[in-house]
Amino acid sequence: MSGAIQQKTIQNPVTIKGVGLHTGRKCKTILHPAAPNTGIKFIRTDLPEKPTFQAVVDQVVDVVRGTTLGVGESRVYTIEHILSALNGLEIDNLTVEMDDNEPPVLDGSALGFIEALQSAKIIDQPAEKRFFTVQSPLDYSSHQTKIRIEPADVFQVVVTIDYNHPMISNQTLSFKRGDDYVKDIAPARTFCFDYEIEALRKNGLAKGGSLDNAIVVGPNNIYNSGVLRFPDEFVRHKILDLMGDLMLLGSPIQAKITATRCGHGHNVKFLKQLIQEKIIPLNA
Repeated sequence: MSGAIQQKTIQNPVTIKGVGLHTGRKCKTILHPAAPNTGIKFIRTDLPEKPTFQAVVDQVVDVVRGTTLGVGESRVYTIEHILSALNGLEIDNLTVEMDDNEPPVLDGSALGFIEALQSAKIIDQPAEKRFFTVQSPLDYSSHQTKIRIEPADVFQVVVTIDYNHPMISNQTLSFKRGDDYVKDIAPARTFCFDYEIEALRKNGLAKGGSLDNAIVVGPNNIYNSGVLRFPDEFVRHKILDLMGDLMLLGSPIQAKITATRCGHGHNVKFLKQLIQEKIIPLNA
């Protein structure tokens, strides 16, 4: 690459408060600047040993209704929206202190994290970014899910969802580095179907879920008052989630990724396959 691109962090700590999606408990997350080459780290300050979780795919222990990192018996849940905001703002190094096992869900999108990070002021650091790319295409396939990565000069994702449902149907959208993540992707909210809610709560999940932080889809309607933020808000949120999970490589990707029917489980399996088979540092 011509011209070094610097790593980024934030200048000042910033605090985010709210309710955990799955616990329903009030929680607080503090985002701190971190030194070059630190990557993204989560710390559970509510636990005596204050375990630290590195945001890398090897520490993913669960992908049910979100991406979960684990160290020993300790967990941090639903980290994908924070990670997506960091990807969208191209932030490389950050320490995330949490006083519970998940960050606030806020409105179910990445917008609140974006606003907090921007208020903390994003700054360049005296270290060069290390991009990851591939020398040839690689395909991941499982049932109806397909994810393909191929060489490209700029990061790009093309995501397709295909639900046999009148309120969602088939949606495809492309996003590339240089597009407006803050305007076009960050506001897209998470969604679920009404029949899923009872099962989630029987399993102790979604205790903090409400129409204020998720789009709830019924057989022929959307329960939320008002309109969707975008006609294709569903596929935009899938891009948001995918961009969060891609941060688990530990360095930004410079490649084109085309995904059909992707989700956290498939995203993580794809990354593991990528690490095992093809991934190469571009400017190592």
